[in-house]
Amino acid sequence: MAAAPPSIIGRDEASALGLKRFFTGNPCKRGHVAERDVDSRECMECSRERGRKRRAADPEGYREYGRKWRAANPEKPREYQRRWWAANKDKRAAPRLPKRAAAQLRKDKVNKRRAAAQRRAARAGSELNGAGQVGL
Repeated sequence: MAAAPPSIIGRDEASALGLKRFFTGNPCKRGHVAERDVDSRECMECSRERGRKRRAADPEGYREYGRKWRAANPEKPREYQRRWWAANKDKRAAPRLPKRAAAQLRKDKVNKRRAAAQRRAARAGSELNGAGQVGL
């Protein structure tokens, strides 16, 4: 399912409407055709790439920043999680089974396949040489 392309809106118009982003349809200097930030005029793809490079250069610094932020704002991560769970009910993982129940399910599947293979073999044998036929 492809997302609809953003509608063409200039920077001045987006600023007047109080929007944070605008879209011209023209490529940036690196060739991205993406929305741009109203304040910095930066292409959103370029911004994402710059952020990835910064995080790759100092991953521990970003983890530490995240820990400090979560300690200072304990309710925000919970609220984000609640909103995500409410919006993505179909994406949430099914509850995990205990190891013993999962092992039993696997064993049941194997036994079911084995029984089906034996039935197929018995049918094939009966068609070829009468094996497996009862009451002849």
